[in-house]
Amino acid sequence: MPITTHAFILMDKNGAIIGRIVSAGLTPRVQGAFIPTIEFSKYESVFSKFAHAANNMLFTHTDEIQTKIDRMDFYVIRDDQPAAKLKVKGLQVMEGEAIFELQQPLNLSPTPTS
Repeated sequence: MPITTHAFILMDKNGAIIGRIVSAGLTPRVQGAFIPTIEFSKYESVFSKFAHAANNMLFTHTDEIQTKIDRMDFYVIRDDQPAAKLKVKGLQVMEGEAIFELQQPLNLSPTPTS
């Protein structure tokens, strides 16, 4: 049975490409090799703090940092479906790997104002 790989492009809320994730499968959680771009340097410290907290089993601190990361509104697009922007939750980047959960597609239409 051949292994199917999926490539995702990780983007920040401003549309900057943060990195590329190559995953061996799609489940509720996606995990794969993370290849950062220069734009990742803007976020590297928060992911380093998360890894440090997780490695030292500082679970309350880990939860606080994860909440902060989730509020940064990262999303991914797939190489084979570039028009579909998928929100991610639980994004972790550690030791050359990324893991996250795929959420609903982002609403790209403008929000009506009253």
